[in-house]
Amino acid sequence: MLTMAVARDEMLLMSMTEIAELADVRRPVVSTWRRRYPDFPQPVTEERGQQLFEATRIVDWLVETGRAERGEIEGDLRVHTLARLGAQLPPRTLIPALTALICLRHLSGDEPLDDETSGLMARLREQADETDPDDELLASEIRGLRAPWLPAAVDELVEAAWSTQGAFERIMQVRDRLGAAGLSSGRLDPVLESLVAGLADARALADRDGEVRLVDPSAGIGDLLIAVASTLRDDQVLRVTACCADPVSARLTRRRLAVRDVPEVEYEVRTEPEGCLDEATIVVTQLPYSPAEERSAALSLIALNDLLLPLPPGATAVVVAPADTTTALDPTSEAGVLRGQLLASGSIKAVIRLPGGLVPYRPGYELALWVLTADYAVGERGKVLLADVSDRALTPGLVDALVTDVLVWRDEQFDPEAHRRIHTVATPVSALIASPRPMLPRYLPSQDDLRWDVPERVARSLELERVVWEARPDAPRLNSDLSAVLRPRPPRTTTIAELSGRGRAKALSLRKGTRLLAGLIRPASSTVNATNSHPVFGPPEVLGESEPGSRRVDRFEFERTCPGARHSKPGDVIITTVPRPSAAVDHDGHSVVEFPARILRIEEDGKKHFTPRVLAALLDRAGRADGAIRPAQRLQELALPLLPPSEVTQLDRLLADLDDRRDRARREIAALDELRRIAATGLADGTLTLTDPIV
Repeated sequence: MLTMAVARDEMLLMSMTEIAELADVRRPVVSTWRRRYPDFPQPVTEERGQQLFEATRIVDWLVETGRAERGEIEGDLRVHTLARLGAQLPPRTLIPALTALICLRHLSGDEPLDDETSGLMARLREQADETDPDDELLASEIRGLRAPWLPAAVDELVEAAWSTQGAFERIMQVRDRLGAAGLSSGRLDPVLESLVAGLADARALADRDGEVRLVDPSAGIGDLLIAVASTLRDDQVLRVTACCADPVSARLTRRRLAVRDVPEVEYEVRTEPEGCLDEATIVVTQLPYSPAEERSAALSLIALNDLLLPLPPGATAVVVAPADTTTALDPTSEAGVLRGQLLASGSIKAVIRLPGGLVPYRPGYELALWVLTADYAVGERGKVLLADVSDRALTPGLVDALVTDVLVWRDEQFDPEAHRRIHTVATPVSALIASPRPMLPRYLPSQDDLRWDVPERVARSLELERVVWEARPDAPRLNSDLSAVLRPRPPRTTTIAELSGRGRAKALSLRKGTRLLAGLIRPASSTVNATNSHPVFGPPEVLGESEPGSRRVDRFEFERTCPGARHSKPGDVIITTVPRPSAAVDHDGHSVVEFPARILRIEEDGKKHFTPRVLAALLDRAGRADGAIRPAQRLQELALPLLPPSEVTQLDRLLADLDDRRDRARREIAALDELRRIAATGLADGTLTLTDPIV
């Protein structure tokens, strides 16, 4: 049963949404419980039209019906209690007060704060002054405390979390639920924090050197420091330096480190970063966020360089930076020169482009990880390890694979042939400096690929040809003519940005789609006169969700509402990245291309490398893999191979044959489906019957 002291004075109430959060179910499930189970607790009051339930009875019901373990939900219930009762306190006051009380209890031998005697607040203030005489941790927060119910709530939270450290980290995990948006806006997804901690490899360094000197020059409230510290064993020595420009964050970080039993002499929290890297062996940090209109690749690369210059020999830095540091850059631009200098220094060991959504408060803010070191001897000289995992979710399995790739690469006894990399490619620095392309890996086949995967692909293609022939033995036999290359050499690639540049030899042109009002688009069946309308080619047509021509716009309404809008031409490739990347050929042309779809048109110089079918197939291949959070890159950054003209001709012929067979199969399936519906409907309503077949 709930024993929290505040419950003795005031009933703790919960809404149905909060019950769902506590039970870790969706909100409609709670409504189902109320209807289905008569013993589900009844609401005790109503607030602003919202029914509220007594928390103690809800917890008892969840436990008694086997839907929760009391020990697992008590911590969440305490957090809910703090959120409810703390609503009277500003978040800027509540979080410091909570963490100061937890820290005071920790430094006072983990004895309960509330002994249920009079004069509690005066005693706590005196205790805080004795514990923190220089007022670097908690004295000010305790002196300003005006919530006598809070110490008892903290005691209950500590008991539910089994330790002061667990209680403190629980508060940090749910700080946004407690209203501290200012402390949450820059926080990283926990799985990204685990990737940073894995790449730091603090445990191995502590075993080798006897200690870890961990530094974050832009620590915030210490999330990355705690992530790395959590990987160490209790017997390993940790020395921490955190730089927090905000005094409130600095005090919070001191308390956070104090409850981890790091002796005071082994951690230092500063408000100025000068000299903080002098003795570092591991640096983890996140470059400060800037809005898109103020952010630039050049500024981010300057920050990376400023971090690298004072890095001591042998130290490693793992830096979370904006993804625009990896995008296509003109080598002669300020950003391009800066990146070239960084790469030429030999200090950049690995760069990983990450998926979007890893800063929950800023889901559109894309990131990359940079691994830097002042030890130039590790890895392969003249190369940098590149990875692009922006086309998939960052899972624990992916984190483990990336960490393994990078750590093996950085090992002093590194042997390029001893480890088959999964997601990373060693790329020559010279190629990256001279090229305006983004810093993305070109995947080359390994010996295992040549031995197993390539022959298997050839065998599979022959099997598929047989399946197609058996399904239609009367049709001409399909021959793909695919065979393995004995010594594969990937073709030269280039980006859409380069192909559609303003130079004389422009191979492609990229045009935006037209924003159409929803009321303009009508089904083809409702169009009175098809000759007075234009077909619409948008994401539904590109993705195969609608047949081309099935959606149309009235010609006169379109010209009136969208004057000057252009139509597609026969053979244009229509491409979209929303809701997922895909491309299709508009063979007939004269369509209104609906935004966010765009038009890629093959210009005269591009005809030696592309046909419409070949371009669409290569774009589909360059798109996003299953499970991706965001497109792999921006459309202009997609890299396309430049196939020899002879292969372009053969591939176009094969694609045309495949398209023709798919169209015939699609028409047959549509006819079969319609015949099935007619037969079932006619016999069901009695309007049709089945006669004996004519022999």
